[in-house]
Amino acid sequence: MSTAAQILADYATALRYEAIPARVVERARVCLTDAVGCAAFGAHFPWSQMVLDFAKATGAGGPCRLPGVPGVSLHVPQAALALGTFSHAFELDSLRNPSAGVHPGATVALPALAMAQSCGASGKALLTAIVAGTEIMGRIGVATLHSPEARGFHAPGIFGPFGSAAACASLLGLDAATTTQAFGVAGSLGGGLLAFAKAGTGGMVKRLHMGRAAEGGVIAVELARRGFEGPATVIEGRFGMLEAYCDKSDPTKLTAGLGTVWEIERLCIKPYALHVTAQPSVQLIRQWMAEHGFGGDDIAELTIWASPKVVSHHSNASPVDVMSAQYSTPFTVALACYHDPNNPEVFNDTTLADARVRKLAGQIRIVERPQDIATMGVAMGIVLKDGRRIDGSLDAFRGTPEQPFTSADLRTKFDNVTRRMDAGLSARLFETLMAIETVADVRTIELA
Repeated sequence: MSTAAQILADYATALRYEAIPARVVERARVCLTDAVGCAAFGAHFPWSQMVLDFAKATGAGGPCRLPGVPGVSLHVPQAALALGTFSHAFELDSLRNPSAGVHPGATVALPALAMAQSCGASGKALLTAIVAGTEIMGRIGVATLHSPEARGFHAPGIFGPFGSAAACASLLGLDAATTTQAFGVAGSLGGGLLAFAKAGTGGMVKRLHMGRAAEGGVIAVELARRGFEGPATVIEGRFGMLEAYCDKSDPTKLTAGLGTVWEIERLCIKPYALHVTAQPSVQLIRQWMAEHGFGGDDIAELTIWASPKVVSHHSNASPVDVMSAQYSTPFTVALACYHDPNNPEVFNDTTLADARVRKLAGQIRIVERPQDIATMGVAMGIVLKDGRRIDGSLDAFRGTPEQPFTSADLRTKFDNVTRRMDAGLSARLFETLMAIETVADVRTIELA
């Protein structure tokens, strides 16, 4: 009987562009475009520059160029490390909705882009690899039933190496047996702890988890193609990933709907530079501010009914750094009452210290939601100082599969996050990425 790793490897290596529905190809294209933009924006933060310095010191002179970083060329593992970190550097990168602890842009699309540059792959091959990697990684995430994070593991760092490995194996044309070995190795290259969420310090490490996951998949594939072995039972077997990381899991979800249900159709693009759990609250408060004509100073009481995860992991009203501020639902909602969250650069040390934001954040109540609220949704109630009361809920925010970005939405975000680029270059890059299937060799793409 085949193991999950073998079944998933068979799928990833057999997938061909011609077999992918057009709507699925479109999601892969959006995933890549968003990831490239997020990486270009994230490259310039201090934590990203530290990783880039390390990557250049250990892997300079390779075939991989980086979006928004002129004059740098790296080998594939170092490029994947840098790009994964860049993309997740400022809470802007894509994920899955409903959440399963996976980040397709940072840990599939970008290591695939690096590998595609190395082997001179076509745009169609790159899109195929992104679909393959997302299908494998998404199913692994879903099968864990979100239990790793309850134990303190940062899920994307665990699942990401599998997605990266699947995408890279697809691009290199590896057979299923070799790809199974790569998955066996990838299972030992994942990791990441949520200690930063409770320590109040050390938030930079969160950004690294995506980079390490992207790099881990590359390393797993490169070792496997040289004959390195890993256990075929790495996912669902004794002491495998599900057993080691999860208090509960459902192995049937590893292969359910494989080939007919497309994980990448659950792609979620973030409108705001903050944790996904805060996105609906921020969107709802901004809608109400526009509709009812109030600001932060007008709020007397504000209560948010959200998921148990928000209560346990994202309710710190007094963050000490920008990363923990982006991770906090009360702080990001309070910030959105005084500053425009559509501009990612509004999340900075100045707004972190804004006394008005801090005061309001401290007044916001976060309460576990009733069961009838959608998985990623919130309910909110506000009492204004003039006596008005506003109540409502939001089941899906802009960027989710239920409310997907339009082409104009994606272009607006891309323009915002590539504002450090020459405007002409940014425009050409967006147009190229949105027609990536017409590119014969991705090495010809002008990235910086």
